[in-house]
Amino acid sequence: MWPIQLTAGLVGISLLGAQAPLSTFASSKLGMDADSISYIIGAYLVAMIIGALLFPVVSKRFTPRFALIAASVTVGLGYLAFLVNNATAVGVTLNMVVAGIGSGALVAALPAAAAAAAPLGQTGIATGLTNTTKTIGGAFASAIFAVVLVLAAGQAVTETASSLLGYLIVFAICGGAALVAAVSLVFVPRLAFGDVAADEATLVAPHEGSVLSPRAPRGAGG
Repeated sequence: MWPIQLTAGLVGISLLGAQAPLSTFASSKLGMDADSISYIIGAYLVAMIIGALLFPVVSKRFTPRFALIAASVTVGLGYLAFLVNNATAVGVTLNMVVAGIGSGALVAALPAAAAAAAPLGQTGIATGLTNTTKTIGGAFASAIFAVVLVLAAGQAVTETASSLLGYLIVFAICGGAALVAAVSLVFVPRLAFGDVAADEATLVAPHEGSVLSPRAPRGAGG
């Protein structure tokens, strides 16, 4: 279970922690007003929906583990693109669309993936834990990002706009965290997300010729 929960926490960094820095970046560095920023956020949300719809298609075509890894890599590439593509509103929107596709797939799939990989009888705990770790990751990231932006500004605490370096550090952390999540998912067992119902039935079903087998006469010895 640890790769799934680690991924949830790392995804929370970008999903919950990067939204405020993104808004201030678009406002202070690109000179965008609130209406223009809402278009970027809207494009990001639409991309998340698309990612959520694409996940079952990719998962069916390949494997659920491959789809999760691909989604994490997509999030990482979207945020790391800010390091070289951050001068225009179109470029920022494109970065967020790429990150949104991966984020949407992860948000939609992580609870189900945790339930599928959880030990028998603990699916509810595993599913709830993904939301908890995601929230914790976002909370820690918000605090850390605020410190990074203030320190990088090199200005008085009363200033609201940070230097470009501070924002690039934030986006690099988001992208790096997503790539770490992708690496951790490599360690998920190959059949962890498969349909284990048949396997469990095989394990529970009595073996032919045993005292529990329907073919064995009642009271028969070992």
